[in-house]
Amino acid sequence: MAPAPVARVVVAASLATVRAAGGAGGGRGKGGGGGGARGKKSTGGGGTKGSNKGGGTATKKKKASGGSDAAKKKQPEQDEQQQQQQQQTAVRDPPVNRKILEGKFDALVFDDSSKGTDVFAMDAPHVPPAATTLEDRLFFERKGHACIRNVLTQDEARSMAVALIRETRTRTLLAYKHRVSVLCPPGAVDVDAIESEEDAMRAIERYSDEEVGFLQTFNIHRDNYVAGEDDSSNDDSSKNTAVSGDSTSDGIKECAGYIMSRRLARIAAELLGADENEGDRVRLYQSCVFVKPPGFGETNWHSDANMVPLDTNRFVTLWLPLRPLQEDDAALVFASGSHRDFALPYWHTLEGMEDLESRGYDIESYEPLDLGDLTAHAGWCLHWSPPQPEDAPPRHALSVCYFLDGARRLTGREGHLRQVPHEEDEWSYGDWLADVKAGEVARHPALPVVYP
Repeated sequence: MAPAPVARVVVAASLATVRAAGGAGGGRGKGGGGGGARGKKSTGGGGTKGSNKGGGTATKKKKASGGSDAAKKKQPEQDEQQQQQQQQTAVRDPPVNRKILEGKFDALVFDDSSKGTDVFAMDAPHVPPAATTLEDRLFFERKGHACIRNVLTQDEARSMAVALIRETRTRTLLAYKHRVSVLCPPGAVDVDAIESEEDAMRAIERYSDEEVGFLQTFNIHRDNYVAGEDDSSNDDSSKNTAVSGDSTSDGIKECAGYIMSRRLARIAAELLGADENEGDRVRLYQSCVFVKPPGFGETNWHSDANMVPLDTNRFVTLWLPLRPLQEDDAALVFASGSHRDFALPYWHTLEGMEDLESRGYDIESYEPLDLGDLTAHAGWCLHWSPPQPEDAPPRHALSVCYFLDGARRLTGREGHLRQVPHEEDEWSYGDWLADVKAGEVARHPALPVVYP
């Protein structure tokens, strides 16, 4: 779990014409919780060999240039006024959530004790007292990312992967609908009317000039507590949680146990600098299973925190591959130090951030990754992922995001924000946003404490 120093691989990739969808926002594409993508359909770019920094063998990567330029949308003229209104609104509350009705929960009375699980034993012989080393924490603080090896045993990781992939497959159509909602202009497609993956791809082909970079399944763990609600609180099946008949309550509970594991959350706590002696607690923000089928495009440069309606810097994402990843697989690539580049989003407009070549970021990645390994990145760290090769199997990965308890929901008052949170993850934060008033501490059953 905290092994010998890991080789850091630097990829010599151009950042020219890359839009920083992360430290700064930008474009409609991500995006969130670990991955997100909108790339132009004509993306290409050969790989370049990286230099060998810190030991290890440099890998080949696709060039990271141009993939994040906001593509021009085939936007109907009647939607322009609606878009302008959305841009003028600081934080837009979604429609009343069908699963957690507005006003249902009172922060003073719901059970806010830790829901972290010990499905991965904390006291097993192979688990050290600390989840990370001092070197890991210093590297993470300096670079904005780190790799922790052997967090899980092969058997633990394999069991988790089987359960998560099984449940994700029952939600495949939902994941395609989410891509339609993100990639197509607002109002162009009735997402609820899509009945097949082919319908979704036809809609994207017709209304978007951008490729599909991944499929994203949100918050399987939340279904565990929602399943216990009576039917009166959920008259209609939510588009956010509809699954096929192959999903089972036992399967959902198993997945929730893995996602809410205290062994994983302890890594997040240590990287966030949480102090148990001071009463610090860590909350689970969201989980996602990202799938990159063969031939799917790149994931654009972005930062996860840009999709998060929380006023905080204490945010971290753990990214765990659900099968061993080799050099040609689409792992995450990081812009080192970008999480500390305060001047970028402070001084520059979105147009001004299209060319990041002069920022001088080292572009780093970690390959290969085995089952049980994970990478971690700070909320504002820019990251990217290349296309998945046509001749490779699908790449599945679990992304789990955490934040330090005490973060407040962003205020929605006009003039108080330079920009608004990106909407790509609205399907996720819609579960709690309407229940937490602007400016209040974000405490909600959908944001459970998982550590200590």
